[in-house]
Amino acid sequence: MPPTTAPEPPYPLGSVTLPLVDTTRPTVSRGNRISASRSLTTIVWYPDVPGRRPLVIFAHGYQVGPMPYLALLQSWAAHGYVVAAPEFPLTDAAIAGRNLDESDIDNQPQDLRFVTDSLVAAGSPVAALIDAAEIAVAGHSDGAESAVAASIATVPPGEPPFKALVAMSVQQLPGVSKTDNPPMLVTQGDQDTINPPSYGYQVYTEGTSPKYLLVLRGGGHLPPIESGSAWLPGIEAVTEAFLDCYLAHDVPAGAIGNGVAGSSLFSFDAG
Repeated sequence: MPPTTAPEPPYPLGSVTLPLVDTTRPTVSRGNRISASRSLTTIVWYPDVPGRRPLVIFAHGYQVGPMPYLALLQSWAAHGYVVAAPEFPLTDAAIAGRNLDESDIDNQPQDLRFVTDSLVAAGSPVAALIDAAEIAVAGHSDGAESAVAASIATVPPGEPPFKALVAMSVQQLPGVSKTDNPPMLVTQGDQDTINPPSYGYQVYTEGTSPKYLLVLRGGGHLPPIESGSAWLPGIEAVTEAFLDCYLAHDVPAGAIGNGVAGSSLFSFDAG
C-alpha cells in the first residue's frame, strides 16, 4: 500500500455554537443590573480533521459582534486552529439592544478568561479538539484592548496562559505605559479614523519583544478585515504565520512577514 499522507491546509471546517454562561458575575449596563449572570454565547470553528489543535480566542469590536470577522476567523480555522469568538453581552448591538454600553469592555478581559477556561475544561464539547498548552488571544478595536488586558492579566493557578497576542486597530490601555505582553502582532490601518494610527503604533512601541507591526497602507478601521478587502489576504498570511511561529512552532520568526514582502499595501516591522 502507498504511504498515508497527512492532510494539508486548508482543512474542511466544523463549527458549533456554545451557550456559555458565567454565573459568578452579573451583567450591568449604566448602573442597571440586567442579569445576575453574563451570557457569552461562543461560536467555535475548528479543522474537521483528527488531532488536537491550538486555540485562538477572538474578541470583536464595539457594536458589531463576530460576524464582520467571519472570513478571517474561518481562514485561521482552515489553517489549523480552533477559533472561538464570544458574543459580548453589552457591546454586541445585536445582543445588547437598548442596553448597549461600551464601558462594559472593562469586563471583557475576564469574559475571555472565562470562555478560554470553559472550552478547555473537562466535559467541554470541544475540549478534545484543543491543545490546551497552546492558546492565543486576539481582538479588534475595543476587542483588541480586551485581548491585551487578558494577555497581561495574572493567570489563575491551573489555568492556561495566553502564549500569543494579535491586537488589531488597538489603543493603549488606560494607566498602562509598558505592556508586559506575550509575543505580540499589532495590525494597524494608516488611515484609521476610529483608532488613529498613533494608538496602534504606541502599543507596538511600548510592548515587550518579540513584537511585530503590520501597517495596512491606505487601510481604515474595520473594512480591511472584512471579506473581499484588498488587505485581507495579506492579513491572513501574516497572522497565520505569527500563530504558526508561536503556537504551532513550525514557522521561524524571521518568516512572519514573508506573506506581504514587496506588497504596496503593507509595511512590516519586528522588534
